[in-house]
Order: sequence, then structure tokens, then C-alpha cells
Amino acid sequence: MTQPFHFNQFTIQQKINPQKVGTDSMLLGAWSCGTYNFILDIGTGTGILALMLAQQNPTSKIIAIEPDEDSINEAIVNFTGSRFNQQIIAIKSSLQDFKMNEKFDLIISNPPYFENSFLSESNDKNRARHTNSLPINIFYEKAKEFLKENGNLNLILPFDLESIHLREAEKYGFYPEKIIRTKRENGEYKRTLISYSLAKKSYSEKEMIVKYSDNSYSKEYIEMTKDFYKKKL
Repeated sequence: MTQPFHFNQFTIQQKINPQKVGTDSMLLGAWSCGTYNFILDIGTGTGILALMLAQQNPTSKIIAIEPDEDSINEAIVNFTGSRFNQQIIAIKSSLQDFKMNEKFDLIISNPPYFENSFLSESNDKNRARHTNSLPINIFYEKAKEFLKENGNLNLILPFDLESIHLREAEKYGFYPEKIIRTKRENGEYKRTLISYSLAKKSYSEKEMIVKYSDNSYSKEYIEMTKDFYKKKL
């Protein structure tokens, strides 16, 4: 049985969700620091990104959508058990079916991304991590519909899909504002975090190591996530 993950200001129950607490969500949630009033979390899973953003933005309103019934129910448990319950509204919905008249200051997602890879035997895990249910073009098309003119769209994805995403995003008027790439000690790139805006301009790029071969975390990762972890890394 998967144990709850205890953070400084909230706890994540993760018995049901196929995607457990990991460094991808921790990186994206901590990296997306800023002041946002209205936030959309696409594919909330356990609800970790919504809770991290609520902690950083105590006056914000957050909509967390998730199409999988078991996952959204577990996210609701995590929301209602937290001090941020009044800030977060959980909605069982795919992005394709989601409707909202207001637009968002920030849209954040750890999206389905394993293009052209083998499906696992778990249908839940397939839904959580494959583009079959949420094609890239539909993702950007719908994100454009819901983002304010001066808002940001923040994602994390495998490095080998970076160029595909950048090309597809530009078709819908999204341009990178900042990019950070994670890599292993041997220089092999692992993940890309992209913050898009709807304005084309020069953007910042940087690299970081998250974890070393001896399983210790880098100082940069520890500094980035220190407000969230309850345990000492």
C-alpha cells in the first residue's frame, strides 16, 4: 500500500492515483512561483500542483480538473483535508469537455506525454501518461481558449519531446518565456520545463541537475523545493 506523502502544509493521499508524488510535479509546482489570482490545473491527479500553488498564492482561486473518477475523488480527499480547501474547486472533466467563461492567469499541467511508446497494462496509467486521450494540438488549442492575454502556461515534459511541443505551441500563439532543462550527471537531458506566454520575445534558458548518481539531491533542487518538503532532503 502506498503511504501518504506529508508536506509542510498539506498531505497527499495516493492509494488510488496511478501517478505518485515525484520530482516532476515538485519541480513544476515550485518553479511556477509567482502571484496568480486565478489558476487552472489540467489533469490534477493527486492534486499536488493545485495544493503547491495554493500554498504560494493564499488568496488565489484554483480550478483543478481531472477526467478519471477515482483520481479526482482522491484529489478531493487531499483538498478537503488541507487548509487550502476553500481555494480549490475540483471538477471531474477532461480538458476537451471543460467549460469556463472566465480566463486564467496561470494554466499549469504535467500533461500526458509518452508519444509513440508502449502502453502499460494499467489502463489508469495509460490515461495518466499517454497522449491518446489528450492530443498535443488539442491541449494547446484549449489552453489558448482559457488563458488571459498576459497569462502563463507552465508545463513539464520529457526533453525528447521539447521540440515537438515548441513547434505545436507556436501554431496556437504560445511562445517560451523561460525554459529550464534537467539533466543527469553525465550530461544527458531528462526533462524540460517551459513557461509560455502569448507574446513573442527573447526568453531565458538554464539547466540543472536534480539528483546525483548516489541518490542525493542537488543544492539547487533543495533550495527550489524547501518550502514544501517536510522531510530533510
